[in-house]
Amino acid sequence: MRRLPWIDAARGGALLAMAAYHFTWDLAAFRWIDGAVTASRDFHLLGHAIAASFLFLSGYSLVLARRARAVALWRDPHYWRRWGQVAAAAGAITLVSFQLFPDAPIFFGILHCIALSSLFALPLVEAPVAAILGAAALALAAPGFFAAPVFDAKLFWWTGLSTFQPASQDYRPLLPWLGFLLLGVAAARRPLPARAEREPNRRLIAPFAWLGRHSLAFYLIHQPLLYGALALIGPQATATDEAAFTAQCVAQCYASGASDSLCETSCACVVSRAKAAGHWRALVSGALSDAQKAQTHDDAVACYADSAR
Repeated sequence: MRRLPWIDAARGGALLAMAAYHFTWDLAAFRWIDGAVTASRDFHLLGHAIAASFLFLSGYSLVLARRARAVALWRDPHYWRRWGQVAAAAGAITLVSFQLFPDAPIFFGILHCIALSSLFALPLVEAPVAAILGAAALALAAPGFFAAPVFDAKLFWWTGLSTFQPASQDYRPLLPWLGFLLLGVAAARRPLPARAEREPNRRLIAPFAWLGRHSLAFYLIHQPLLYGALALIGPQATATDEAAFTAQCVAQCYASGASDSLCETSCACVVSRAKAAGHWRALVSGALSDAQKAQTHDDAVACYADSAR
């Protein structure tokens, strides 16, 4: 069975939305945008919508893969090879996250959820659509009805039935997220509308479709590239940073016996020189090189001398 380009393109579009979502997080982490943006309810709902789209497309693809094979998926080496790649990638993300985010590691994120949900969905790929929809509804509703303290132990956090949300940089437990994958399975079991069977404008969707065909690779490399690029630039120095730095500078200066007016003038001079030299962000973030530290010291001495005249 031939690939459906619009499915690949839809997956590619979801990947770009995910990259934009993560990049927004990165911008907030480096203070290039207001952190209230990523803390908002609407932003978190956007993240849920993107995750749901990935799971839906994964379920849809399960049915397409079954139609393309002469054997059931659980007997198909191609399916297990792809499943192994997703599971291995999920494991790698967990290991890295424990190093980067020890207080909130990714122990069950979107890739973990896709891998496990795909296994739960295998018996339903060829089941009646009504049964698939019933299972999807049960999965979506389960946390609201079956969450209990017994599932609060770490051993059961992957289920999604604990009475609280564990700290994690990406937490997509089996329930309710399995429900979105099953909805994709059910959708793929229905006959496609006539217009969906038509040949799409390949030139228009080609970049998205190419991206969708390399989804796992893109998922693994996009965030290191985005975060790394911002790390090279460094954090944005905000007005709050300047006020805090100036206050600390004035306090230290005043403690040495200088007058308030002299300290305020000399500290303002240090800030001005750091900005002119291009290392203001490094100064307030504590990332000065040895050469920049020496220059900042010389600037501070010169500024104090000029202000004392």
